[in-house]
Amino acid sequence: MKNIESVVKDGLCTGCGTCAGICPNNAVEMHVTSGLLQPRVDSSKCNGCGLCLKCCPGWEVDFEALNQTFFGHQPNDALLGNFLDCYVGHSNDYDVRFNAASGGIVSQLLIYALEKGIIDGAVVTKMRRDKPLLPESFIAKSRDEIVLASKSKYCPTSPNTVLKEVLKEDGRFAFVGLPCQIHSLRKAEMNIKGLKEKIILHIGLFCSHTVNFNGTYFLLRKLGVTPGRVREIAYRGMGWPGCMFIRLKGDEVLTLQYVGSWNAYWPPFSSFFFTPLRCLMCMDETNEFSDVSVGDAWLKELKTERIGKSIIVVRTEKGREILDLASSTGVLTLKPINPSKVKRSQAEPLKFKKMELEARLALIRKSWRKVPNFKVNTFRSSNSPLTYARNLFALFNAEACERGFLKTLLTYIPLPLFRLYYGLYKFSCYL
Repeated sequence: MKNIESVVKDGLCTGCGTCAGICPNNAVEMHVTSGLLQPRVDSSKCNGCGLCLKCCPGWEVDFEALNQTFFGHQPNDALLGNFLDCYVGHSNDYDVRFNAASGGIVSQLLIYALEKGIIDGAVVTKMRRDKPLLPESFIAKSRDEIVLASKSKYCPTSPNTVLKEVLKEDGRFAFVGLPCQIHSLRKAEMNIKGLKEKIILHIGLFCSHTVNFNGTYFLLRKLGVTPGRVREIAYRGMGWPGCMFIRLKGDEVLTLQYVGSWNAYWPPFSSFFFTPLRCLMCMDETNEFSDVSVGDAWLKELKTERIGKSIIVVRTEKGREILDLASSTGVLTLKPINPSKVKRSQAEPLKFKKMELEARLALIRKSWRKVPNFKVNTFRSSNSPLTYARNLFALFNAEACERGFLKTLLTYIPLPLFRLYYGLYKFSCYL
């Protein structure tokens, strides 16, 4: 039958959950498999309509068609995609800003849009209360629910499963997602009548890669904590660049600084341990098909920042309108910046995801694996021997964590050696 199973079999599933969210027969459900969220198809319910494949970003993303459909033209900037304005900014609510991953822009925009009646709800993701190491996507309809879903989630998420509820409900909604999740949402909007009118605001998060659930279990093991002892986990927050917060049963609290500690293992700027292979086939760092894209402001002039500021890329008139309204009423502070600063703040992941994609896909093909079909306007690529070596490093680390012996061995490697290993990779990025 013609359904999403072929994408999973080929190792190209992104785990976005769109197939489960749009299946007209409810034939698809998401399950944790090998540390990832992946769909399972009930063949007794599937009628082979092929809608899940049409909307799937795993096997194909036609960048040219998406740009033409949602922006009306191809991008002038090959690294950032289509955009109108760029800013550095933050929420003017101290608690929202301090407790977010960086700047609190996403949470504050959603709160403002909800309180002003621009939207009736927002598709966001939080960690579950009953199973705190698993994420849960839902439609937030209050300020408290939006705040509850703030902060980064460095684990697989499937927010597009909530499209099932969006399609049933009346109203206008915002959607917060990673690039692959926005890709699939945009494809669904092209194939499902009425969906485009329901999702009126797409807020995209910058993303270098996600991390499978085994990454979290590995880190807990390094801390001597069994998963069953965890009562609450927050991957980022408490200022910027923030720290990981783990509350154990009995109310013991563990905190790990983001920079200089656990970021050497697998967060955004890392050695790519516990990274799904499909993430290493992605070319979208700054979420090019959102209305507003938001990410960390990794700029030298902000190195002393401790509360949090965000890089904001405005891509559509709808995104500009809502951002301007929020700024004019004083809930946000925005400072215009040159697009070159956006590129500088994301220099390493942009180079990896965009300029080195061709070399990485060539290496993956040599291992007899399938790769996605990307239709995209050309951009400058790098195919030097060093580029191939650097990308082989990333692919090896991602693969190593899927093998029992090497995964166990990683547990006994002390942090200083991890940081040295990561440092060698980061040094190579500047050569």
